Amino acid sequence: MSTPNQGLNAQREAEMPARLNTDLDRPGFDFFEHSDTGVTLFNVVQPARTNELMVSGRVEAQPDMLMITRGSGERAFGKFAGTPFAVQPSNAVRATFTPHGTDSHVVYNPTSQTFGLNFPNGLLANLSPDCTKFREMAPVLFHPHGQLIQFAQALKAEIASPGFASSMLVEGMSRAISVALQRLDLHPINDQADHIVLPNWKLRRVIDYIQGHLEDDVRLSDLASVAGLSTFHFARVFRQATGVTPYQYVRDRRIEHSRVLLLEDNLELSQLALKCGFASQSHFTAAFTKAVGMSPGRFRRNNRQ
Repeated sequence: MSTPNQGLNAQREAEMPARLNTDLDRPGFDFFEHSDTGVTLFNVVQPARTNELMVSGRVEAQPDMLMITRGSGERAFGKFAGTPFAVQPSNAVRATFTPHGTDSHVVYNPTSQTFGLNFPNGLLANLSPDCTKFREMAPVLFHPHGQLIQFAQALKAEIASPGFASSMLVEGMSRAISVALQRLDLHPINDQADHIVLPNWKLRRVIDYIQGHLEDDVRLSDLASVAGLSTFHFARVFRQATGVTPYQYVRDRRIEHSRVLLLEDNLELSQLALKCGFASQSHFTAAFTKAVGMSPGRFRRNNRQ
């Protein structure tokens, strides 16, 4: 996994301020990996002393990385995408995107609200609209893009504590990040998307696939492949056709299937949860209670003859 580089060569070390952190002072990191998608998360664990600078260095071979940082009130400087830069002190939350093929050397003061997301090479491009998937995304440095930051925070929460249908959520949030980056780069999504629809026969094929795979970890890319569309276009046209997102539709079908099994089957709740595609009984209970207004056990007791 890609993480901020904690080493400096002798020349750079001589050029840095005296208060650049040492091994004893520099922050540590908490790491999480979403095994199904390969997206990784790292959180900065801030040391006791918070006025130390650190260096984040990346080379061109490393994957796409999106970092969210709340400013510490210290300036940041270095070299990004081959260009020297300096950013004035700020306490704002900002996003930095370093795409694959971009080198960087950033000196900054991280806070406990700093985290980064690494995306496997090609993932964000494949989740982009067809018209942009072959174009490299441009680097973004310390940008206060509220929507992009919200998407990253939502993805961080899901990777750190995954729930049911986690792969679909991670793909969906990654797709949203990809689109936000494309728009931020001032390359509007091609209006050909407005002319793409989901015919009834393709919609039926997707619905049949979902119904036949409720026990499995259904992914957005799986459904898009069944429909013969990119994930970007599929998510949009599926919502147009059904009124709900693919994630919401799969969740609702699983709840509906679980209602039938609760009345017709004697499976233990833990087994029933897995049979309906939930990661655990606790996830099943939480989702069912929210959707139906009562726990699965109570629903079974109240509705059985």
